Amino acid sequence: MALLTRIRRLIRAEDAGAAPKSAAEAAAEESRLAVTAGASERRSRDGASASNRADCGPVDLERIIRVEEVANAEFYIGDLFRRRFRSDPPDYPRHFIGVYRGESRTLLPVGYVHYSPFDDAWLCGGLVIDERAYRTLPKGHRNAIRDAGGLAELMLRETFARLRQAPAIWGYVGDKQSEVVCLRAGFRHTSARHVMVVWNADLSKQEEELRLARVVAIGPF
Repeated sequence: MALLTRIRRLIRAEDAGAAPKSAAEAAAEESRLAVTAGASERRSRDGASASNRADCGPVDLERIIRVEEVANAEFYIGDLFRRRFRSDPPDYPRHFIGVYRGESRTLLPVGYVHYSPFDDAWLCGGLVIDERAYRTLPKGHRNAIRDAGGLAELMLRETFARLRQAPAIWGYVGDKQSEVVCLRAGFRHTSARHVMVVWNADLSKQEEELRLARVVAIGPF
């Protein structure tokens, strides 16, 4: 109705110097405008409904999210890393980034995780998700990623699988929320506070404890 009111005002302004319309002409004009306004509103509602249907449709995560190893972390996530950790990203391997591909096929870095070699194992650190970029994703895609555990869990699972030849992957986790995600992804608690591990080899308890002691000795990572 607000739209019709604005239209009527425009008509009165345009017709100020014209010959007055008859009541029948005015009624016909108003009826035509009402039909036009109603059609416009229906198109708007239909467009919104179509958008909602698209958001709610099935999403193939492999088509929108990939985890790729890169040689230069700075190029992809330098600003993100500094914003979160107030330091430059590591300049030594290995770097993995989470990449989102939208409908326009543009690529958007949305996450990062780093692995440092330690003996014959890996130290996992520097995990960060770009929440600003993530919020720009379509709602349907965000929901699909959330239902799969979230970006952090997806990235950890994928990188754990790629590094499974190492007997162990270590993590230092001091945040409770991050701890929950890490446990879902495959990390397990150790006897040392904040130190978590993924065991990829069947080791004796004595060997596990010796390896844990060496990791604890280096401090937070």
